[in-house]
Amino acid sequence: MNTLELKARLLCEGANPEDEETIKFLESQNPQKVLRGGLSSGLKIRINPQLPSAREFKVNFPLYLKRPASLKIRATETGLIILENDEEIGRAEILQPPEWYDQNVDGYPITSILTQHGDQLAGAVYEWCCLFNTGEQCKFCVMDRSQSNADLKNVQLKAELLIKAFQKIPREAYKGIILNGGMTFSLGRGLEVMIPVVQQIREQIGKIPISVEITPPKDLALIEEFAQAGGESLMMNLEIWDDETRRNIIPGKTKYCQKEDYLKAFEKAVAILGKGKVSTCFVVGTEPKESLKDGIKTVVSYDVIPSPVAGRYFEQFSDYPFNPSVDWRQLLEIFQFAREQMAKKGLLPKDKAGCIACGMCDIIGDNI
Repeated sequence: MNTLELKARLLCEGANPEDEETIKFLESQNPQKVLRGGLSSGLKIRINPQLPSAREFKVNFPLYLKRPASLKIRATETGLIILENDEEIGRAEILQPPEWYDQNVDGYPITSILTQHGDQLAGAVYEWCCLFNTGEQCKFCVMDRSQSNADLKNVQLKAELLIKAFQKIPREAYKGIILNGGMTFSLGRGLEVMIPVVQQIREQIGKIPISVEITPPKDLALIEEFAQAGGESLMMNLEIWDDETRRNIIPGKTKYCQKEDYLKAFEKAVAILGKGKVSTCFVVGTEPKESLKDGIKTVVSYDVIPSPVAGRYFEQFSDYPFNPSVDWRQLLEIFQFAREQMAKKGLLPKDKAGCIACGMCDIIGDNI
């Protein structure tokens, strides 16, 4: 099994720690013990290449403490060993958390405001979604539970803390900024909240790639305002392409923001921000393979970068309803298909921006 295949398998299956030392590594990446869900909650490692000429791969994968997994992680003095049936199948090293992870901002843990993802800083401008109020939330989403401090659900306070947090982090520590938040019922569906924050960050830090992850706005003119404020890329996540599966797993998004709304927003955003500056996530393991490929082919035709991400189970939430099963071979097949479609449009993985620029949760930019 080569390093890319191992990365795909870790993304799909996760692993179990074989010893307490490995658990300590996971805890070291969250020194302030902030309750996390989503892709911020995994173990971040660098898989060492098996040959001197091979590439190394960084990966953020679920380290399950309760859920059984075929792969095991063992800590040694020289790094991590990845095992299957007690046989070594790979080696890796832990990605140490940045020094600023132990700081506070106005009494709040800085990692409840910003976290590091590769060479990107990521933070939620607001941590709530209107769909939880109506009971129509996406079944895989944990936004309502991943922030235990109720104060930080206040939009104005969180925006102020974000600006202050950037002042505590060395500028050379990151190359881009990712902002996100849930869906709102406003005309901007949340983008109107992001725009002034983007402008404040740009005024404070200067020119730096700023990406925002949102639901497509009803008022598409806000995309122009976003660009004028200093935003460089948008991630608008379709999640699922198959209509029946969308109604079942993402009922609120399907009801209030249909696929046609996404395609119109894609077209507008690409026209304003440029080719390679708009992306969308698909949750692999939720729908038939062929419908997923149809979705990928469609978004690429709009010059949008697809980011197929393996569905993930979050065991830290006892009542979490989403339990995907993703075969790593299928994940590789989907990525290969996505790259082929992108190549036909001249849409290169190096163009990726925003969340997928980190590269640890997908392999769209990795060599296949």
